[in-house]
Amino acid sequence: MNATPGTQGEGAAGVDMPLPKLAEDASVRELMRPFAGLLEDPAVTELVINRPQRVLTETHLGWHAHDCGDLDFERLMSFAVAVATLTNQEVSAQHPILSALLPGDSRIQIVVPPVVPPRTVSITVRRPSAREKTLDAYRGEGLFEDAVWGRQDGADASRPVHRPAVGRLLQCLEARDWATFFDLAVRSRLNIVVVGNTGSGKTSFMRTLCRSIPPSERIITIEDVRELFIRHIENSVHLLYSKGGHGQARVTPADLIASTMRMRPDRVLLAELRGSEAYDFLKLLTTGHSGSITSYHASSAAVAIERFALMAKEHPEASTWDDVALRRLLSMTIDVVAHMEANPLFDEAGVQTGRHWSMTEVWFDPVGKYQASFPKGYRTGGER
Repeated sequence: MNATPGTQGEGAAGVDMPLPKLAEDASVRELMRPFAGLLEDPAVTELVINRPQRVLTETHLGWHAHDCGDLDFERLMSFAVAVATLTNQEVSAQHPILSALLPGDSRIQIVVPPVVPPRTVSITVRRPSAREKTLDAYRGEGLFEDAVWGRQDGADASRPVHRPAVGRLLQCLEARDWATFFDLAVRSRLNIVVVGNTGSGKTSFMRTLCRSIPPSERIITIEDVRELFIRHIENSVHLLYSKGGHGQARVTPADLIASTMRMRPDRVLLAELRGSEAYDFLKLLTTGHSGSITSYHASSAAVAIERFALMAKEHPEASTWDDVALRRLLSMTIDVVAHMEANPLFDEAGVQTGRHWSMTEVWFDPVGKYQASFPKGYRTGGER
């Protein structure tokens, strides 16, 4: 079902509770005044405050420093308290970390003493991408030019043991048709993981992948702040948790993952895995909820499975699993891993001229998944 104009998949299920628009409050608007103008620059992707009276902004040309004499420690603390109040959270020496959304869906992270040095406040504002790109747009910008697929033994599209959809996916990889590969992977309901460092474009690429989800499906997203806006699907529910448990609703990602099991989803999209909730997400995937998409920090596609296992092992229930069994389950469950990277570009004088986003590698090993699912000695009627 296509969303009717104005709904954009929002509020139909009555579960989505977006954070308050901070600029609607006069006191917050006044507290933001010293740096609000910098956020209006469309070229700015990140704004950070490391100490009073000094602001840094990042554009495609790198970091730029700005003096803000009015931005003293007292003003920064007042701003932090105001943001916490408007988002039903707490910021204090006992709860020194705060996450929220600014107008325009910019993400703000605030850290106060004693986690940072005395009389300093750390503020980080990340602006969302200006638009949602298509896979063809990414291809035109060269995102896939350096991508490598680590072909495994037996990963041949002509092998009759492969299902037709797997054969088509392998053909795309052999032809380096990355855009078609990812579109088909989503439509084929493969479980996809996007990994990379901070600022590598993981969430932006996730949003693009979501565009390939058929509009007839029911989607549930789980996030700490809204970043996955699935505008072409009306039957969508957006669940929000407060990072660190400081919000009005004391729910965790694990609580929301458990809730989705009773909400009849076709797919569950978890914006970012950070810790023990990886185990709960893995349990969800093993119940037949295929076609899920998530992201997390990992240095390469090659180590993504290991990284997932490490996060899952943080869960108390995972202690009953040995490492080999857990990795085997992961290899049976995760179908595709894509690694993203962002690198600065410099001219001959060493001046930064821009930034290049790229996908460095893709992990897709249907043979390994088949072997993990059917150990040596097990034969199926389709084998040759």
